[in-house]
Amino acid sequence: MLPGVLIASVTAAQTTGEKKPPNVYIDKGACPFECCTYREWVARTDVTLLDSPNGKKVVGHIKKGERVLALTGEVHSVPLRVIAQQDYPEAKIKAGDTVYILHYEGEGFWKAWHDGTVVDVEDLSEAAKQKSTWWVKLKTRSGAIGWAVEHHNFGNQDACG
Repeated sequence: MLPGVLIASVTAAQTTGEKKPPNVYIDKGACPFECCTYREWVARTDVTLLDSPNGKKVVGHIKKGERVLALTGEVHSVPLRVIAQQDYPEAKIKAGDTVYILHYEGEGFWKAWHDGTVVDVEDLSEAAKQKSTWWVKLKTRSGAIGWAVEHHNFGNQDACG
């Protein structure tokens, strides 16, 4: 892909049949950085486990230093509408197209929504304004299984080192 820039647009959404993503896009199974992997992680801080992403019911607790099994994850994002300022041929995006930034994937690539299709786009300078939450499903040694927001509170996530 060619490096480039998308500029945030404050204009109203097109009314000419633009295929928009959901208000909250959920990317099930996502591990949102280069070499991210679900395996045994180590808690850097105490963590509360919930029954589901955005859940209310507490199903367990993890103590700092505890080893847990990271089973899977989901990135919940609020799509950020931008207008492409250049072509991205490999993603079939042309300058002037509406694109919705979903979340970071790693190595400078962002997952985006374009005309009803999820694509990878490189080097989005405006993407830092995109908001997402990474939920992880964890299993403790005692067998409790639940969800927590990942805020850099676990180690051993990076298979590259």
